[in-house]
Amino acid sequence: MQPPLPTAVDLLVLGAGAGGMTAALTGAILGLDVVVIEKTGQIGGTSARSAGSVWVPNSRHSRPGTDSFEAALTYLRQAVGNRLDQERITGFLQAAPEMVDFLEDNSPVKLRAYPYHPDYLADLDGASLSGRVVEPLPFNAAVLGPAFANLRPPLAEFMLFGGMMVDRTDIGHLLGATRKMASFWHSIKLLTGYGRDRLRYRRGARLVMGNALVGRLYHALLQRRVPVLLSTTVTSLAHENGRVTGVVINSKDQRSEIQVRAGVVLATGGISNNPALRKSLMPAALFNTSPVVDSATGDGLTLAGPAGGHLSRDHDSNSFLAPLSRRRRGDGSIAVFPHFVLDRGKPGILAVDPGGNRFVNEATTYHLFGKALLATLARFPGRGCFLICDDPFMARYGLGMVRPKRLGLDAAVRDGYVIRAGTLAELAEKAGLPGDATAAAVARHNGFASDGVDQDFAKGEDAYQQNLGDPAHSPNPCLGACASPPFYALEIFPGDIGASTGLVTNAAAQVLDENGNPIAGLYACGNDMESIMAGFYPGPGITLGPAMTFGFVAARHAHAAAATPGTLGKGEKS
Repeated sequence: MQPPLPTAVDLLVLGAGAGGMTAALTGAILGLDVVVIEKTGQIGGTSARSAGSVWVPNSRHSRPGTDSFEAALTYLRQAVGNRLDQERITGFLQAAPEMVDFLEDNSPVKLRAYPYHPDYLADLDGASLSGRVVEPLPFNAAVLGPAFANLRPPLAEFMLFGGMMVDRTDIGHLLGATRKMASFWHSIKLLTGYGRDRLRYRRGARLVMGNALVGRLYHALLQRRVPVLLSTTVTSLAHENGRVTGVVINSKDQRSEIQVRAGVVLATGGISNNPALRKSLMPAALFNTSPVVDSATGDGLTLAGPAGGHLSRDHDSNSFLAPLSRRRRGDGSIAVFPHFVLDRGKPGILAVDPGGNRFVNEATTYHLFGKALLATLARFPGRGCFLICDDPFMARYGLGMVRPKRLGLDAAVRDGYVIRAGTLAELAEKAGLPGDATAAAVARHNGFASDGVDQDFAKGEDAYQQNLGDPAHSPNPCLGACASPPFYALEIFPGDIGASTGLVTNAAAQVLDENGNPIAGLYACGNDMESIMAGFYPGPGITLGPAMTFGFVAARHAHAAAATPGTLGKGEKS
């Protein structure tokens, strides 16, 4: 049942993704009267579809003595270069570990560090091999009761058996269930638990990754009785004397106003699916469908504009990128699969352009892979590139939406998602690739596999890439031969996984006007805020980490401003 519309609140948060819910939860813990408004009918935004990785250097989850503020700053200075915003980067690095402490000490949000997860640019000074990336503990959504139905599910292609979520640990156990007793019992527990859940729910209640993160945040808000208004649209901001004082909303075709005492936090998901902004800010070759939720249409910018807010314009890339494959679902919709970690870095796969030539280090970061795709396909308008592998690869690792052990392979071949052929020449012909060039690219790649040295792209030569590969394969965990028929090809395209450009803010998450002055009472976080990474992608979780941190910072700043006599309305810099 939808909560009643309030007439006045302390803190109003627009958007129920990880950043927005962190802002709302922080405000509620600090004692503010908080309301969350979400324009869709579901909680979680794009965060619910994510891996749930949160980049927070030097938190309580880093092993003592393995990280520091100085090391992380050194790393970011090299990764971001002359686009580094010293004020906001410093603010993030100071506040991120405080955010983790605050949430874990005061709410059901519980995190853990990946045992081993290198920064993406692992050879740079200050890079870390573990501890900076945390993820939520698995979450039993049954505690949400009927509210579980409000939680946005992950992408269907990331669930097994129509509704069971698994993380990388679970996948390892499922694949090893016939070889190790511990994996067998882990798998039995997963499957029986899922079976029980399906008697009560439309999907499994054991949540992992981004779904667990938003589930925990939502649970925390429900515990503190923070109203979350779904299917409610904010049409404009009210502002007086340079200060945001409220919002005008449309709910069930009724216009209402809500006065705001401490501030409004914009966390509406960014500009990724705004057609006009995509056309003006993103490359034409970028695939027009992405894993970003459809509702990320630039509402934050639309609302902030009349108050003086504006977009950043000096990023290396206006979006974060990844290689995507696409497949038509049974209902006619298009499914997109981001190739993050499960296939492209494993030994025995290579990527070729429409000319049949290898063009990228397949194990590089997904953002850099996406940039290489964009640059390559600029020479081949209307085409995609291809991942090519052989049958042993398909059996061991799967490919895109095809699972390991070839699960789903025949259906993928039938509907054209995967191309299968008995020879490389036949594969090239079916894929529309030059046969001689494709054969030469595969032969040269196979030649590198014997001694493990990729002379063309140095695949598998840093810690991040090696972590993406197969540790059981030698001499290079990322480099293997593609030689045993049948062969497979999968078409891939460059796609965006979230905006980098966003509203210009300061270190307190206050939205700034064109003159660099804070707009009092107006904050932004998540993809509504311009990324502190300025279009670079230095590590896993560099969207969720800053989103949650600056949501925390925004609520804390609004609370302090509301508690300080004479502060409201002045719009001072923090």
